[in-house]
Amino acid sequence: MPIFDRRSFMATSAFLGLSANQARAASTLRFGATQLRTAMRKNPIGIDDRHPSLSWRVAGPDETMQSAYRILVASSSSLLGRNVGDIWDSGRIEGAACTGIQYEGRPLRSRETCHWKVQVWNEKGNTGWSDPAYWEMGLLEAKDWTGDWLAAEDAVEREDRLSGVQWVGGNAPAPDKPRSFRLAFRSDAGDALLTIFGDGVMSRLELDGKPLALPARDPNAFGGAPATRLALQLPAGDHLLSLDIAPAPGFFIKPFVSIAGQIRLPALNGSSKRLSGNWETRLGEAENWVVAPLLDTQPIFPWPPTPARLLRRRFSNDGAIVQARLYAAALGGYRLSLNGRRVNDDELQAEPVNYAVRIPYRAYDVTDLIQKGTNCLGAVIGDGYYASYQAPDGRYAFGSAPRRLQLMLELTRFDGSIERIITDNQWRHARAPILMSEIYAGEDQDLRSQSQGWDRPDFDDSKWDRCWTAPTPIAPISAALAEPVRIIRQLPPVAIRKLGDARHIVDFGQNFAGRVRLQVKGVAGQPITVRHAEILSEQGELDRRNLRAARAEDRYWLRGDGSETLEPVFSYQGFRYAEISGVSTLTSDMIAGLVLSSAMPETGTFQISSPDVQKLWLNTLWSQRSNFMGIPTDCPQRDERLGWTGDAQIFWDAASFNMDVGAYTRAFSRTMRDAQAGNGAYPLWAPSPQGLGWGTDSPTPGWADAGVMLPYTAYLHSGDRTIVDENWQAMTAYAQGIFAKNPDGLWSTGRGADLGDWLALDAKSPMDETTPKALIGTAMLARSVEQIAQMAEWTGRADEAVTWRAHHDRVRSAFASAFVRADGTVGNGSHCSYILALRLNLVPQALRAKAAALLAADIRKRGTLLTTGFLGTPLALDALVDVGETQLAFDLLLRTEFPSWGYMARKGATTIWERWNGDTGDVAMNSFNHYALGAVCGFLYRRVGGIEPVEPGFARFRVAPVFDARVPGISTKLVSVRGLIETRWAYQSSAVTLELTVPTNSRADVVLPDGPRTVGPGHHRFRV
Repeated sequence: MPIFDRRSFMATSAFLGLSANQARAASTLRFGATQLRTAMRKNPIGIDDRHPSLSWRVAGPDETMQSAYRILVASSSSLLGRNVGDIWDSGRIEGAACTGIQYEGRPLRSRETCHWKVQVWNEKGNTGWSDPAYWEMGLLEAKDWTGDWLAAEDAVEREDRLSGVQWVGGNAPAPDKPRSFRLAFRSDAGDALLTIFGDGVMSRLELDGKPLALPARDPNAFGGAPATRLALQLPAGDHLLSLDIAPAPGFFIKPFVSIAGQIRLPALNGSSKRLSGNWETRLGEAENWVVAPLLDTQPIFPWPPTPARLLRRRFSNDGAIVQARLYAAALGGYRLSLNGRRVNDDELQAEPVNYAVRIPYRAYDVTDLIQKGTNCLGAVIGDGYYASYQAPDGRYAFGSAPRRLQLMLELTRFDGSIERIITDNQWRHARAPILMSEIYAGEDQDLRSQSQGWDRPDFDDSKWDRCWTAPTPIAPISAALAEPVRIIRQLPPVAIRKLGDARHIVDFGQNFAGRVRLQVKGVAGQPITVRHAEILSEQGELDRRNLRAARAEDRYWLRGDGSETLEPVFSYQGFRYAEISGVSTLTSDMIAGLVLSSAMPETGTFQISSPDVQKLWLNTLWSQRSNFMGIPTDCPQRDERLGWTGDAQIFWDAASFNMDVGAYTRAFSRTMRDAQAGNGAYPLWAPSPQGLGWGTDSPTPGWADAGVMLPYTAYLHSGDRTIVDENWQAMTAYAQGIFAKNPDGLWSTGRGADLGDWLALDAKSPMDETTPKALIGTAMLARSVEQIAQMAEWTGRADEAVTWRAHHDRVRSAFASAFVRADGTVGNGSHCSYILALRLNLVPQALRAKAAALLAADIRKRGTLLTTGFLGTPLALDALVDVGETQLAFDLLLRTEFPSWGYMARKGATTIWERWNGDTGDVAMNSFNHYALGAVCGFLYRRVGGIEPVEPGFARFRVAPVFDARVPGISTKLVSVRGLIETRWAYQSSAVTLELTVPTNSRADVVLPDGPRTVGPGHHRFRV
């Protein structure tokens, strides 16, 4: 029988930061509901869910389960206190469900505050009510929004934009066969400005036969760059602008080039003339010049970065208020203040979405910031994700200029009346001290132009211009679904090294995503520069070769009036090292590294006696922190930072243990749906403004499958079926789209970019078919279809579950017929071939042992190493354990020679590398902060720690840890949606002692060498 070891529980509680008294209290806790959540968030405001999901944890003494519950939702806290559910009274509902309970009361209204609580029963009877919680509805209808969209631009920018450009283009067959363009024009003498952009690579740019500076381009850049601006000195008369442009080299060459530009001619009588048309073109000198054809579809022009804008509006508040809510939506980055104080601690708002499809808004409680009398609402508007250069699609990838802002401040009086302060012609604007801000480039700030107190009521804004309205976006405004990016911790420097009179290299000891904050004093105009890098060169300088086109640099010019705080507003970088130039003395109290990440609770902790594996887990957690930045990015440092779906798909298992990713998954799944094609295909990355990515029109195996994998994994961990229901139509459309082209179940056609087992170790180039790509596609399809069938069963879609099980059987049969031979060989015999087939149960039972033996033998023959890439590696150790090769799985896990996870750790990595050979390969093509290969941490939690959910929301989980004498012991803790789950095992002599904590209202299937058993809530001990 299981034995409760109280001493072990006390030690566990101490590890969690609980005192001995708190631990004793926890072990004898009164039965009841706690930790109430709405839409997987605590007391959210401004939500759009018309039927929000409700969840709670059940706390109580050991060996107890919830048998029934009752939910009350009331329109006021007083009614709720009297047990009156005037919005919804669920009545008593039998069962142990406590996650994802859908609200089923009367229709909810915009702005409505819903107070709720829950009562639970166990076998001993009912309990008292939980503490109350609440949620607040957002603006459910478009008509709820009032006010204009204000333009965040100056008058010159406005005239440039309104004058417009014309895109022209033509065929260009190869990177070495450029197309030529020329533009003849007449001008008066004076200063002119050329703004030009080419979709391709410009190799010549001349004015009147004299060369102009070509836009700088990193040959490894992922996509183009913003439009280039060049100042021109024009004499009066005729002029000729000419250029050559060729297709950009790369994996996918587009044999077509296009250009657009605008020349702002010298001003006469105070006004400038702008021209952009009448281009001529030819391909090679043998052709005659012809009028360049206009593109049928005129792309969005990527105007160069311009300064951020300050916007402000005074208003009066003459009476007492009950509450104040500020609703904010923007096309651009924004930071808001009220009476000189920030209204929130959000960073990098608004988050990355496809703004052509939807515009996110957030609601803020600003009640405590409103004062009697005159108030001032202020906003700083920068480029943000909307207007920054977005690889590979350029600046303004999601929609045209200008940057825009819509705000609505609502003051609710005691009599129920609402006064609204909106974005209208009462707002004024001026240039911000932020001269340039872009996600990749960094930020330039001239603090000498800073208007002190600009967002306070008594500031004199009489010289500021009135704001003008911008075109109303077509896309609807939707409430954000997850918590925003915030500063989650600060890192002090571990070393500061002075180089020269005013240059220092700072080591923060940790690769991370965020910013540098400096506290300095200096003279007016003194320049200070902060440059970022992940690694150092052999000479001890920053090694920035892997940043590609990302400038990754912040520049400041001081005010010179005392201590000044330097910190970017709308940008972030990925780095460990920072070079600070312009400061003669730099001490540790003057500098901090600000770690940015989407604000999610960290739920999992894994401790193991192997230092290398422990470092692997910690490095993975840091890579997750660094790349969960509004969307799950691939990397935080170079000119990419995209929501690659393949990286997310393979990592979501590990991610869901490390953090509570439920609401975050809802948000990113919506972003993937927004990019879904008419044939059901999900994109290579999301948001993806130009379609599925890399010119594809079909789904890419292993990448597009994220559309199924993420909802599946999030539902398994959260128990909130909302994420299944929201994605059901999209998920089934995805699989049906593949079957439409591959009715036999073998994914042989329409495989998109067809990346295969990306970055496999034995690949000579990234696109090598080291494993048959049809095999990979069919295996990925089999897994997605099986997950759809499982979600159908879990959510009561019985008929659909039968249909999708039949689809899975068809795919499984097709896979076996095509790729599994009678001797057990799978595919071309690559490690990935075997791993996918074995882990996904695609090998007929009679041949599994043969296939397993062939895989194990080849791994050992190669020196106990894996040759897998992105898709094979995450499943490798699971596949080996599944077939009884536990020792070999630990051999690979504990390996420290190249290639291995331990190799990274011993080479000083503090995050996960993109490639196994990150230290010796092409540095320009390597990220040192890339979570994909850290997906193995899912194996650590599930198979080494032994915590594996088998029913949604950990209603039931499996505990079947694998042991190896080279690992004396482990400790795993997971704050699941139902409470703390803990496993500890350790070798004692020749036996293993396993300790297990099962949370209230959950059950564990314990599978050990001496047989299986099921245990309920409480603390258990086993010796095997």
